[in-house]
Amino acid sequence: MSYWVAIVARNASKHLPSTLDSLIHQSLKPKQLVIVNDGSNDGTGKLLLDYVKRYPNLLRVLTLPDNGYDIRRVPRNINLAYRSAAALGLNTEYFMISGDDCTYPSNYVAEHIARMTSESRIAVASGRSSTEGNLSEEHSPSGSGRMIRCSFWNDIGGRYPIKAGWETWLLYKALEKGFQVKLFRDLTFHHARPRGAKHQFEYWGAAMHSLGYHPLYAVGRVAKNMVGRYLAIKGSLNMLRGYLRACLGSADLFISSFEPSLRKFVLTEQSRRIAKVVTGLL
Repeated sequence: MSYWVAIVARNASKHLPSTLDSLIHQSLKPKQLVIVNDGSNDGTGKLLLDYVKRYPNLLRVLTLPDNGYDIRRVPRNINLAYRSAAALGLNTEYFMISGDDCTYPSNYVAEHIARMTSESRIAVASGRSSTEGNLSEEHSPSGSGRMIRCSFWNDIGGRYPIKAGWETWLLYKALEKGFQVKLFRDLTFHHARPRGAKHQFEYWGAAMHSLGYHPLYAVGRVAKNMVGRYLAIKGSLNMLRGYLRACLGSADLFISSFEPSLRKFVLTEQSRRIAKVVTGLL
């Protein structure tokens, strides 16, 4: 079984070497690392040139101009990496998405692919991330460190939508199509930077509205994050603010609604989960 890796990097010279080294030295080697250098101005470009010289057949770098930080370019750049991989003829069974500040144990990919290959209905999977020694309390695959089955990805269009909630959209799309998504809690990887350091989680809140979250589910998610200190109080309140602002309406297409059929599926699925919790309390 084969795979390639997409990485979007911006001003990542401090952490990117550890990310690249951990991927290059996986026990199951990638066919290619496709790195989109999104206008870095801190030496990331030079660092990548050095790596290309050392691994000319393994790394492909796509360099974009510096237009400032904008989170909506992340899904666009992942799509760019996928188009580049297709142009290169990388016909693999899986591909991986990694942040520019993540490091992985050497068996990370091999374990994922072995498990996904033995269970053909798993479309998306990841391990559990940690930051500053603290493991996340996620219950679904992370945006970074996620492995995606290429046949499923191609079937849904082969691209992320350029909307807030693109990462969660993929998970619900898999469920809507009858696939499974898995968080392998025994497989871990490390995030060097605190999550949400730039967008402060407001887009996470807006994404809940875009995806059609049940209001009780949205508020419950915020409360759970706050109590569990997954995002801490400030991040959780920012998430709630983003959700409420989106509910009041926005002209920003990035936080516009996803397709009605998916929103209906999300609402139905979350209503079922809420009913299950309420029944358990009675």
